[in-house]
Amino acid sequence: MPGLGDDVLVADSTMAGYEGMNGVFLLPTGRAALVESGTGLSAERTRRALEAHGIGPYDLAWIVVTHVHLDHAGGAGELARRFPSATVVVHPRGARHLADPERLTASARAVHGDLMDTVYGPMAPVEPQRIRAVEDGEEIDLGDRRLCVVHTPGHAPHHLVVQDDSTGVLFAGDAAGVRVDGMTSARPACPPPHFDRDATVAGMRRMAELKPARLLLTHFGDPGDPAAFLDDAEQRLRRWCSVAERLAAGDEAELEAELLRRFAADESMPADDPERFAVMGGFASNAVGLRQWARSRTGSEEVGTDALR
Repeated sequence: MPGLGDDVLVADSTMAGYEGMNGVFLLPTGRAALVESGTGLSAERTRRALEAHGIGPYDLAWIVVTHVHLDHAGGAGELARRFPSATVVVHPRGARHLADPERLTASARAVHGDLMDTVYGPMAPVEPQRIRAVEDGEEIDLGDRRLCVVHTPGHAPHHLVVQDDSTGVLFAGDAAGVRVDGMTSARPACPPPHFDRDATVAGMRRMAELKPARLLLTHFGDPGDPAAFLDDAEQRLRRWCSVAERLAAGDEAELEAELLRRFAADESMPADDPERFAVMGGFASNAVGLRQWARSRTGSEEVGTDALR
């Protein structure tokens, strides 16, 4: 597991076989903790990475998931089975889906289709007594440090971030978007069905108020100056949402095409490599989430509920 400094290691879960797309972070000292679990398909790879670093079955105290989307929490059940001393930490609105993921995975399959089998895989349940639902402001005791919990809904209503109180490192999940190798700027993360612009912006600003020493994105790693990254991420999100509001009466394909035309070059996204980017929040899935958000604001469309309500 490569080191990122500040006593943080990262296991690359190689989503869909691509490197540098989806990180699982290990804080190995004190009461060892994972931040994120990766997908169900990556759980065995993560277990082997921990074992290679000397983390045995009873050495892991915590598995913290920033939210219950399958690239972040899909492997939590299987890792909890392999590490029976670990408590799984989650936002209160996500706890029941870790205990019984059937409705969550059905909802995800409706959104992702065949990607469920090739990118995400199955999601095993977590025993309810091993789940800790954390409120905003709670702390997770790692012995030699604490992780401070901050609720950041917007990307999803069950999203949280955690900050290491000893180093100032902030594990941001998807609350500030994504920036993987090949992108030169942040990409907003606006998935259906519950993306909310105003809540996302509020979360970004709250993270900025924490003055993190570093940000670590699940997709993927350290993007550089936290204040500059968060400001850029907010401005790009606002531009995406402006396009969505203008095209709210159209369909997802029209919005997807406009996002691609306006912003792919802005990111320096390789034109011949769209599949790699699609697996972690491509223009198509973002267009669906943005259109639902824009139409719900005008009352022109009733946004359906799903398993995550």
